[in-house]
Amino acid sequence: MPCRDAHIGELLNQLGRLVRWHDWGPSKIPTLWGIVFYIGLSQRPLAPTFTAKAAVFIAFAALHSALGYAVNDWGDRALDKLHGKPNAFASLSRTQVLAVFGSLAILSILSGLAFADDVLWVLLWLGWVFASLGYSLPPLRFKERGTWGLAASSVAQWSLPVLLTFAALADVARWDAALLTLALTISGATLEVAHQRFDRQRDASTHTHTLGSRLSAPVLDRLYIGMLLLDKLAWGLALVVMATRLGSIPIWRWSLSIGSVPLALYAILLPFALWEMRRPELLDTYYSIHRSFGKLLHETMPNLVLPAYLMIWATVLQPLNGLLLAAFLLWRLVLGQADWRWPLRILQSWRSGLGRMR
Repeated sequence: MPCRDAHIGELLNQLGRLVRWHDWGPSKIPTLWGIVFYIGLSQRPLAPTFTAKAAVFIAFAALHSALGYAVNDWGDRALDKLHGKPNAFASLSRTQVLAVFGSLAILSILSGLAFADDVLWVLLWLGWVFASLGYSLPPLRFKERGTWGLAASSVAQWSLPVLLTFAALADVARWDAALLTLALTISGATLEVAHQRFDRQRDASTHTHTLGSRLSAPVLDRLYIGMLLLDKLAWGLALVVMATRLGSIPIWRWSLSIGSVPLALYAILLPFALWEMRRPELLDTYYSIHRSFGKLLHETMPNLVLPAYLMIWATVLQPLNGLLLAAFLLWRLVLGQADWRWPLRILQSWRSGLGRMR
């Protein structure tokens, strides 16, 4: 039995490497869960049909993310070899590669059929497929076309998934859909700049023409600082939109605004995150190895705290959503290996630092 469990574990690890699960599973999809349940809470009452549609849509988004990242790895085989980076497809036979992509493509298409009765949704779906494939594969391969690569990555990973969420579960022609899409697109563009900044030297050494490799290091640093500031404002905008649309819930003699709690947490974290930008080792919010208030604001809030908070309220209003809440916690805490302790360590280090200043 232990040997069988070890074999299954290794098989899952290999599958995770093939679809680069750690690049989208713990971060991007959980953020999308938050959008899903924001939509549900904004159009109460929550019905069991919404829970079912939400589950299918999350599966759809996860399968398409897996397919998109697998295609990206496939398209980067030669480049990864030049960079000295491991590539999950390097050791696979042609038959195995066809099996991986065939399975992912079939499952992705089947998961999308539930929403394919809406022409606009299908057009957005096709746009997502085009942007994802065009980013990685020739002859387009947007990732090596400078600014086009930045735009294609942001649209494929953030803009279109958010619009698809609204089109599947509500109505894409809503003012909050437009503002939330804008906010998450800015956040996605910031993450892509961070990624290209991190890979700048390797890309330049292999003449990979990303925007990051075309810019000088000082110019790229200034761009990243500006994008980080925009990213912080974008998340503030997103939370203000949510606070406006979510309304209140009566609790005993009081009435609680659902969106006020995450907005208040944002207001507390923002000054600390801005102050940290003065410290070079904490500036790179996304690729720094240091834990910081910036990481709490840019990563932990969007992909753990906010979606879990919204799903708890959705479960209070419709207990059936508790099944998806349990699935989310398994996805994010167990599979995503979220560390609950490091926010407390940040507070402790700040308290120690303030003590020394006195």
